[in-house]
Amino acid sequence: MGVQPDLITGTSIGGLIGALAAAGLQHDDLAAFFQKVNLSQMYGLPGNAAGLSSANKFEKLLVDTIGRITFADLQIPLAVVATDLVNRKIVILDEGDVVTAVLATIAFPIIFPPVERGGMLLVDGGLLNNLPFDIARARGATFVIAVDLSNSAPYGAQADPVPAASGILERALALTQRQRIWQVLTTVTDIVTVQSLNARMAIAPPDVLLRPDMSTIGIFDFHRLDEGIVVGETAVQEMEEHQNQIGV
Repeated sequence: MGVQPDLITGTSIGGLIGALAAAGLQHDDLAAFFQKVNLSQMYGLPGNAAGLSSANKFEKLLVDTIGRITFADLQIPLAVVATDLVNRKIVILDEGDVVTAVLATIAFPIIFPPVERGGMLLVDGGLLNNLPFDIARARGATFVIAVDLSNSAPYGAQADPVPAASGILERALALTQRQRIWQVLTTVTDIVTVQSLNARMAIAPPDVLLRPDMSTIGIFDFHRLDEGIVVGETAVQEMEEHQNQIGV
C-alpha cells in the first residue's frame, strides 16, 4: 500500500523483519533474504548445552545482508523485544549491535541458543510480549499498524511434510511438531501469549491489526515461504478493502 513506517518495533520473527526493513531492505529484498533461510544450512551443531543448535551461520547471513551495524546506523528507528532469563523480565533492545539484538529476539528457547549481553541471558521476547504495539505507542507513535501471527497451526494439526531435500534440523523439527507433547507445549505458550495480548489490547489497541491466516503453517515452516507471503498480502488487501468501506 506504500505505507512507510517512521518507527518499527518487533518481537521474534517480527524483530528480525523489523531490523531488515529498518536497515533499508524492501519487499523483494526481504523475500530474497528468507529464500536463503534453511534451518539446517543456517543453524549448525550447538556450541554449548543451552540450545539444540548454534546460530553462527545465521549470524553470518545477517552480517552479509546488513553489515555489522548499530541501531544508530539504521534508516528507521527500531526497538526489538527479548526476555532476560537472569532477571526474568522483558528487555527492549535499541542500542548497540543490531545483529546481536536480532539473535536475542529470535532465540526460541531450547531450539536456538540464548544470547549473553550486558550480564543478561536473552531469549525470544515472545514469552512476555509477542506483539509490542504498546512499545511503539510509548515511543511516540500516533498511528500503529500491528501484525499478529499468534494463530499459527493449532493443537492437533498435521504438520506439513518438509521437502525431501531438507536437512536434518528441518526434518527433526517437522517430526517434533507432529508429537502431541510439542503441540501441548506450543498451545500452552499461545494461550499465555494471547492472554497478555488481550490485556494490552483492552488498554490501548493498535489502530490497525493485521492477522494473516496462519492456521495451517507451523512456526518453523520456512519451506512454505511463498504461502506465507500470500496470506500476508491477503490480510493487507482485506484490511484495505475494509478501511475503504468505512471511509478511513
